[in-house]
Parts: sequence; structure tokens; C-alpha cells
Amino acid sequence: MSQNNSGKLSSLLEAAKHIGRFYCKFVTANDVGLTNAHQEGIHISKSAWGIFFQEAGTKGENKHRIVKIDIEGLYPFDSRVSYYGKGTRNEYRITRFWTNSPFDKARQLGNLIIFLPMGGDNFKVYILDTDDEIELFTQTFSLNLVNNNAVYNHGIIEELNMSKKLEEEIEKTVLLYNDFPSTVNMATISRAIHYKVYKNTKKNSDQLLLEWVKTEFATFRTLEKKLYQEYLTKPFLEVEPLITVANSILNRRKSRAGQSLEHHVDFLLNSFQLPFAHPGKSEGNKKPDFLLPSNNAYSDSNYPTSSLIFLGAKTTCKDRWRQILNEANRISEKHLLTLQQGISANQLDEMAEEKVTLVVPEPYHKMYPAEYRDRLWTVEKFIEFAKGKYLTKEM
Repeated sequence: MSQNNSGKLSSLLEAAKHIGRFYCKFVTANDVGLTNAHQEGIHISKSAWGIFFQEAGTKGENKHRIVKIDIEGLYPFDSRVSYYGKGTRNEYRITRFWTNSPFDKARQLGNLIIFLPMGGDNFKVYILDTDDEIELFTQTFSLNLVNNNAVYNHGIIEELNMSKKLEEEIEKTVLLYNDFPSTVNMATISRAIHYKVYKNTKKNSDQLLLEWVKTEFATFRTLEKKLYQEYLTKPFLEVEPLITVANSILNRRKSRAGQSLEHHVDFLLNSFQLPFAHPGKSEGNKKPDFLLPSNNAYSDSNYPTSSLIFLGAKTTCKDRWRQILNEANRISEKHLLTLQQGISANQLDEMAEEKVTLVVPEPYHKMYPAEYRDRLWTVEKFIEFAKGKYLTKEM
């Protein structure tokens, strides 16, 4: 992370902790006008109305307010926050943001934008554009953002939209644990919770993967509250113990988040009886996330290269996607499974030049530029691709 980015992130973390309230979301194709839709401006979740208005919008009415946007390093500028309730519309948007700012809006796709209410009509806004920045911010405030956005209000977080039955099952399961399970067991426990609630519901691999990730995060956060209850209710008398506990919490969040997606992908591939190595082993000490069909096949120079598959797994991939390019030299065309919610056209073109195919859960495809969506693979498509190579013939 550059020094400038580090300073911006430090400023954001300090301001967000001090104010205690914010709304954040990933910038999508819809937010920057790349979906061929008629709507204009940055879409705001209905649950965030309290960040931008004194009262919620009333269906059948439109209302607007002018706000002052302050972004570090720029002159403050005006934007308009609107609620559209007339006709068939029922939504909140921020307009005049891109037109009054110097940003190339198309390049903001996939970035995380954060709005902090400063009082009156004033908002402090930050845009995070690297994987490291985004992950540290979300981990600091225990945000998941699998549903794209979150409202943070003095420790209360609205983001996951989970069913009451799933919440109850999570609460019941968490009572059984007096310590944090390993990351792989955390993923297993969460899938078991999900299956117990939804076992009779037909869902495809794209939906399941997102729901497993969401369920795991909710389970982990609920367990955190239980195990750290003592620290939440008793004041620290010295600074050092506070820092130690805070660092322990953040490090555990990082460890779990860093491995969560891989654990669920591992289970998914196993459920289809696909052959794979996780982690893989290629040249030297390189360890690709997944090599299909096996490490032995990859190391066997007589094994046909056309029958090898590389699959990377990264929650976000704005800048980290390049890490996979040299992880398996025998495989020139690589697949990268990601939960990235939108990415700029320039980055998508760069990926295509490097022969990287993004595998993105189908519900997220609408967050990408309309003319680029045919390049994206769904999780289901990747699985069918792998089954075609390995399950239609003897290994």
C-alpha cells in the first residue's frame, strides 16, 4: 500500500470510528451508467435512508436535498440525494456526484465508496481502490458486503438480510462453542447451519457459494460477540491490553476471511467428485489455489497440457489478479473465481490480454459493464467445464 493510500485509509478509519455512522457500498455498473438502464446516479440501499434523510421516503412522493461532499484533496462540491417514490419507483440515489467531481466514473467500478454524515448537509466521502484498503476497512468494522452494501450505526450493522430461521439456527449453534474453531471447521459449521435451514431448497452452485460465505460471516460475527462479551462490557484500565485484544480480533478476522472462500470452493468441487489439488504445487515453491486434476498430473511432462486447469480463488481481485499469472507456467489460460462486485473495463481488457477468465457468482454479473458480461463465467459454467474434462473419461 502506498504512503498516500495509507494516509487516506488512516484518516478514514479515524473519522469512521469517531463519527460512528456511515454507509458504504461497492460501485457497480448501474452506479456509473454502464448497464443501459435509465436510472442516474449512485444507488443507495433503502436501509440507509437514516444516513441521508431525517425521515424515510413515502411511496407516491419524490423528495430531494442538496448535500456538500468533502473528499480529501478536493474542493468540496454539491450533490443531490433523492428519494423517488412516484409511479413504479421506490429507491434512493445520489445524483450530480460524478458530474461535479473530477473522477472518471467508469474507472470507479468495483471500488468501495464510504459516506460519513458530518452533521447538517455535510458528508465526508472516501473511495478505496485497492484490495488491501478495502479488506482492512471491512475487517476493522466487521463488514461482509456480500450483498454489496452496509449501514454502520455505532456497532449495529445492517447488511446481510438473513432469514429469522437462519439467525436463530446460528444463535443456537454458537452456544455450543467456547473458543474459535479453525478456519476450515468454521466453514464446515456454517455450511451445516445453512443445510439444516435450507436442505429442501433447490439452489445452484452460484447461489450456494454466496450463501455459504454469508452464513459463515454471520456465524463468525455472532461467535465473536459471545466470546468477547467480557471485553465489550468491562472497561479497559490500561491502553496496552486494549491494543492487544484489538489486534487479536483483527488478526483473527483476517485469517478467517483470507481462507473462507477457498474452503467453500474446495467443498463445492468435492461435492461434484472433481479431481483437484488444494493447494496446488507447480514450479519451485509456487502454490496455486487449485490445480485440476492433481499435482502429479501437473508435474508429469507427458500429461497433456490441454487437460490441466488452474483455478485461483480471491475474494477481491482489483489488483491481486496479477498474482496468479506466474503460479502455473504450463497453463497459459487461467481461471480466477472471485466475489469481486464489478471491475472497470480497462481491468477486464487487461485480464483478457493475459488470458485470465473471471469466474463470478451469477448474481454479481449485473454489477459489471453490460458489454463485458459475456466474458464472465458463472460458477456453474466452470463446474461443467471441469466435469467435461474429467468426468466423461477414465482418469
